[in-house]
Amino acid sequence: MKRLLQAAGLIHLLYYILIISYAGVRTTFAKFWLVAGAGLTALSFLPKALLDILKFPMCVAAGGCIWQEIRFIRMAHAKPASGADYVIILGAQVKGTRPSRSLLRRIEAGAEYLKQNPRTKVIASGGQGANEEVTEAECIRQTLIQMGIDESRIFLEPESVSTWENLAYSMAIGGKDSSYVIVTNGFHIYRAVKTAEALGMKEVSGLGASSEPILLPNYYVRELFAWMLYRRRMK
Repeated sequence: MKRLLQAAGLIHLLYYILIISYAGVRTTFAKFWLVAGAGLTALSFLPKALLDILKFPMCVAAGGCIWQEIRFIRMAHAKPASGADYVIILGAQVKGTRPSRSLLRRIEAGAEYLKQNPRTKVIASGGQGANEEVTEAECIRQTLIQMGIDESRIFLEPESVSTWENLAYSMAIGGKDSSYVIVTNGFHIYRAVKTAEALGMKEVSGLGASSEPILLPNYYVRELFAWMLYRRRMK
């Protein structure tokens, strides 16, 4: 058990170094890997008798986390329904007036679906955050037009600041009885679809856009905590 904890701690610390080397020390959630690595290493120095007591609850917790991550991954790779009434592209960071890499991947995935389903309309969803010169919705609209999507198919939802608001305000545009495909990065699809279902969307599926491969573990673990917080608020 001690060696397992030490190995896990080392892996977490090495991944922290990889993250900050690749994306910078300000990368969201990066410090988790540093803290977790230090914590796991510290646990390895506990007396064997105490570790034996902790072994079962730690295994149960780890198993539960792994199972939830499998559910995230399965939904991230599921194919969306074809011929939806609306695609909802969820906003992400805008750098000035240009989409961040994460948002661009969402827009590209949404544009591809729209080209394959010419009758589908699109709702560009997202408000304006700090250091953003335009709303995320407007950035999505402009980029879609550059990708060849007719402006008449694009509806703007420029007020939302959370996933819940993204979907609630978008549903106010499209109506509860319409069919929807939600476009966001793959790790976020599970929570987005569950939120849509909780809001009352009757026909909804997800289209997972790609993410930076090196940062995927960081994104998926961060999403696990976001999902647990979401479930707590819903109770």
